[in-house]
Amino acid sequence: MDRLKPTRPIAAALLLSGVVLGLQGCGGLNRAARGEATTVSAQARAQAPASIEILEFDWHDPVRDRPVPVRLYLPRSRAPVPLVVFSHGLGGSRFGYRHLGQYWAEHGIASLHPQHAGSDRAVWSERGLSALGSLRAAASTENAIARVADVSYAIDRALAEPALGGRIDGQRIGVAGHSFGANTALLAAGARFRQDDTVLSFTDHRIRGAIVLSAPSLPAEQDPFFVYSSIAIPTLHLTGTRDTTPIPGLSTMPEQRRVPFDSMGASPRYLGVFDGGRHSMFSDWGRGEEVERIRASARTLTLAFWREVFDRDATASALLEAPQRAAPAVGGTLATWEAQR
Repeated sequence: MDRLKPTRPIAAALLLSGVVLGLQGCGGLNRAARGEATTVSAQARAQAPASIEILEFDWHDPVRDRPVPVRLYLPRSRAPVPLVVFSHGLGGSRFGYRHLGQYWAEHGIASLHPQHAGSDRAVWSERGLSALGSLRAAASTENAIARVADVSYAIDRALAEPALGGRIDGQRIGVAGHSFGANTALLAAGARFRQDDTVLSFTDHRIRGAIVLSAPSLPAEQDPFFVYSSIAIPTLHLTGTRDTTPIPGLSTMPEQRRVPFDSMGASPRYLGVFDGGRHSMFSDWGRGEEVERIRASARTLTLAFWREVFDRDATASALLEAPQRAAPAVGGTLATWEAQR
């Protein structure tokens, strides 16, 4: 579900069946004291390589009186590491998108996954048509704004958290998100929108780059060039030729997901469209050789993007310039690739 109600000024998105099934097996939120690292499950510890830690915090924003529970994939490194804040899709949780968070951490980049109250897994407490109503209510302007505030708060806490002991490099921070989370990432990166006679912007200027997975469409009353042209940092956009959320009146078609890329002026920016890729391809749900190939390519491309943004890595830049030539396995999964440098 990618569109808000027509009267709403922000785009929203839904991870549909991929979210429903992908959330199966996830435990409830830990109830440790606020601000203290909690103990992750034995299964999570067993699945983590020795080179990383998985930490969970039940943070609470006192200004908004709002819980912001998070999961952190943290490299075991003596030097401070870059940080990426990942925003889940509508109906998701801090436990999702592990394949990305863990992969980035294995390669030296901390990945922080906040859970967004009001648009998280709690929306699935209803069934049938009632669930659809809950999802529509969750895809609201208020929740979109609350989510981007969660991102900035999570950055604040990660940089100040005593349990992390200065292990995060405050000069190398990025944001990423999928579906409704892609909308969150775009807002944090600098997107703006009009609400009545007011222009609203929630840019976090600490963010150096953004990854946008399955970008949602905008309501008709919003001019995409106005909304996205204010983004001034590097971006990577990934979608698929079958990346749809087919709910009447609330869907985004694959061709619409490139609109943020086309509406920006900042460089570098990249757009990759996976051949046959569906909306759930970036989640942890789904199996099969083709899905795994796409996920592997997404991990390679996203890591190259972060290395270019954070470290100005020439090898990463060469891969992003022409992945079909530099990485044939990745190129084989792409229907199209565009690079604006």
